[in-house]
Amino acid sequence: MNRIGIAFIATMLVLSGCATLSEDECLTADWYQIGYEDGARGYPDTRIASHREACAKHGVAPQFRDYLDGHSEGVLSFCTPRNGFVQGQKGYQYTGICPPSIEGEFLDSYQAGREIYSVRSVVSSLQSEQRSNENRISSLKQALIDAEAAMFAATTPEEERRNIYNSIGQMQEELGGLEERNKQLIVEIAQAQAQLRILEEKYAYY
Repeated sequence: MNRIGIAFIATMLVLSGCATLSEDECLTADWYQIGYEDGARGYPDTRIASHREACAKHGVAPQFRDYLDGHSEGVLSFCTPRNGFVQGQKGYQYTGICPPSIEGEFLDSYQAGREIYSVRSVVSSLQSEQRSNENRISSLKQALIDAEAAMFAATTPEEERRNIYNSIGQMQEELGGLEERNKQLIVEIAQAQAQLRILEEKYAYY
């Protein structure tokens, strides 16, 4: 199964686990409008199954035809090139809801947005790793100061000194690896940010 299919199933599982409409919304439902709003937000028309489940406990059944008519109209407002680009940048997982006649232009802009989303995700991940490394480096440096003080303290037994000495060696090794990795991260972040600027300029017309 491809990633879009997996994402679609995951979305449906999440939706099925919570009420999509309240009792009042079910009792006063305009099913055309609900369908339109779902389509305009990029939900597949199968979302009506979640509405049906939410409203069944209140004795209300969806008007399928009205919902589907509204959904078809809402999809037209969703499946525009501009919105495809916006949704791609947000990381929206396309589920194939656009009609074939307009899907091509939507997908072109959607893929452009996804390129930007992917590179932004890389930048964010690298920066998160860098912050984590810096926090660990700071902790290790303080731990080394404390360990060296304990090792040279007059009251520290000889056996414990040897254990502390070994621990210091391990911490220094870890520290060196983290500092080396941070140097690489600086380069990788700069490269990813440069790639992001290129993409943002390339697709500025959206």
